[in-house]
Amino acid sequence: MEYRTQFQAIHKRPQLYGLDGSYGQYCAYLAGLDAGNDGRLLTGFREWLVTRLGDGNNLTWQGLVIHLARPDGAAGGRAAVESADRDPAVIDTLFALLDEFFALRVGPPDLVRIYDDYLTWLKAQSWYQPT
Repeated sequence: MEYRTQFQAIHKRPQLYGLDGSYGQYCAYLAGLDAGNDGRLLTGFREWLVTRLGDGNNLTWQGLVIHLARPDGAAGGRAAVESADRDPAVIDTLFALLDEFFALRVGPPDLVRIYDDYLTWLKAQSWYQPT
């Protein structure tokens, strides 16, 4: 099954995949799926999210999704994850972002472009100090 199709099915009917439909379980499922692909499935996803948000280089992809879903400001740390667990806006945003990311990342040149955009963003930050 193609991943974009699989993600749509999981989003629509999480119970068929043993999930309760919470943000935390979706993230755990995706992390497991990524681990089962030697960490290659979500390669570039965090960097793509950072450039999309224009901030959050210190966050995981899970935290970045929450910030993108709540542009008015997400709670920080554990409170953000706990409040996101049953928030349909955060969950819908996760799957919309995954769909968009996998539509963009079809081949190796697409991944190079994602990392190039990220590096360009990174170099433009006042705090960036390459060693």
